[in-house]
Amino acid sequence: ATHEAARVGSLEPLHAMLTGDGANLDAAIKFVYLECLTREPSSEEFSDAKAIVGEPGDQALAGMSDLRWALLNCHEFRFLP
Repeated sequence: ATHEAARVGSLEPLHAMLTGDGANLDAAIKFVYLECLTREPSSEEFSDAKAIVGEPGDQALAGMSDLRWALLNCHEFRFLP
């Protein structure tokens, strides 16, 4: 279930941020952090996320799925006190 939730669908705003002429990886990374953790990434998290997502295009879709999967499985998302 987490794998499917992490996938970037073609109708999502995130898809347009990762592909095509209007691709904006910085905005996409901030968007997914807000979406999953309701906060923006720290500078270190942002740098790590850019390395995971890669360059704009189809590869960025797979990279963003990996980043989403990691965020959905992190302790902060699950809120384990």
